[in-house]
Amino acid sequence: MAYFSADSVQELSISGIEAITASIEIQTVTKRLQQLHEKLYAQMKLQNLNLHILTPNVATVIPSSVSTVEDGGALCVAYLRQATEAVMVERLMGREEVASVHKVEAHRHPVIEIRLGSDGLAVELILSPDAWWDQQNLAGKLGIARHRQEFYAMLQQLASDYRMGFWRGTHLSEMHLTANQFQHPRIMDEWMSTFEPGADWWRMGVWFDYDDDALSEDEIDTTLLKNIRSLYGFYDHMRWTGDNNYREFYAKAT
Repeated sequence: MAYFSADSVQELSISGIEAITASIEIQTVTKRLQQLHEKLYAQMKLQNLNLHILTPNVATVIPSSVSTVEDGGALCVAYLRQATEAVMVERLMGREEVASVHKVEAHRHPVIEIRLGSDGLAVELILSPDAWWDQQNLAGKLGIARHRQEFYAMLQQLASDYRMGFWRGTHLSEMHLTANQFQHPRIMDEWMSTFEPGADWWRMGVWFDYDDDALSEDEIDTTLLKNIRSLYGFYDHMRWTGDNNYREFYAKAT
């Protein structure tokens, strides 16, 4: 039996947060996603994945995605860097008004997002253009041959259902790379050379139909945790820290 049914999420196609949150059907889906998050989050901590919910005392499931500037159309849970680190990064970005976690904006950071939409479930690593601090870090790091090779080697280990690209929005764009293309460094070099920090969305993940056996009651937590672990390696590779600082290499190249 599917953990989420396609019929139960059809109202997510309705625009407007109020219309979505007022639906009894969507309230039930939200509760199930919250319960799923709690199971996953406990396992993520046991496995030492350095991913966090910024404001755990506020609603975890929200009707907006970092993959778009528009609200509505999806239910999401976003995992990102620890709260004090997020405040520090935003202040380094010039947002001096950010004095507490309650003013942090998730779209300014690398996010691993679980997203329910009318067309299916996605597990994605997303950097919006507003996460330009980390985007520049990624671009600078990939400018160094050994780190670029490490990144490509990680891509080559991904399962066949992974997709990557630079589009915006909650739906999977036709303009994306597939896992087969990850095996070819020349293709990756050409593709990544078009990436413009501060202008492009950068994203990678897996998209499921709700009736996929991997999203059954018995399998969904295992499926999502496996994909979060796979994405975490890339998240850790690109996330700016004092010990993972390659922005100067980006600055020299521009």
